[in-house]
Amino acid sequence: MRARPAVALALLALLAGLAGCASAPPPPPPPPPSETPDAEVYRRADSERAERLAREVELLRAELEHAEQTLVAVESGLRGAQSRADAVSAIAEASVEVARAADRAGWRPDELAEARAKLEEAERQVDAGHFGSAIFFASRAERIAARALADAKSADAARDVRFVAGRRVNLRAGPSTQDRVLGVLVQGTPVYPERQQGDWVLVRSAPGPVGWIHATMIRNRGREARR
Repeated sequence: MRARPAVALALLALLAGLAGCASAPPPPPPPPPSETPDAEVYRRADSERAERLAREVELLRAELEHAEQTLVAVESGLRGAQSRADAVSAIAEASVEVARAADRAGWRPDELAEARAKLEEAERQVDAGHFGSAIFFASRAERIAARALADAKSADAARDVRFVAGRRVNLRAGPSTQDRVLGVLVQGTPVYPERQQGDWVLVRSAPGPVGWIHATMIRNRGREARR
């Protein structure tokens, strides 16, 4: 029964955070440029971004419900009998999923960092003898990894998908190295080509931004699509 206070405190903090995220509507996407030949590309990217945010809100609501159910189980004494072996097994299973997510969805660094943080917390809870808490945090890590994997599979399934070939590649506002850098895409990030101008390709990226990338820095389906 030592684990119950630690689990309850962790769940209460999680519930507060998830409630705020789930209740807040997705921020409106920025208006697309209206006087450029690629305005439709930006409008499509904004629509996809809004759909992605809506899915994330639904996932957060599901996480909130799961956390509430877990808290009820803890408070009623139904989750107080876990052993060290149970906790170690849960952490091992979650670690496998997080490793898979890192391999397939390295372009989702925030989710991966959150999943790893939950695994580290699970291990700290085991060291403290709080096995129920450890299982809870391992479960959170596994669910975060599953969400990243689902995003990767969805992106890989697109007919026109390509992948970033360099370790870190600049996404630019225009088709030249003199144009402003909008962001950096890591190797394996799915991108969707829209049109080519010289050696540069206008792409929609799976993380959301639209921009230009050098044609040598993207490739056709590879190891990501075969797994």
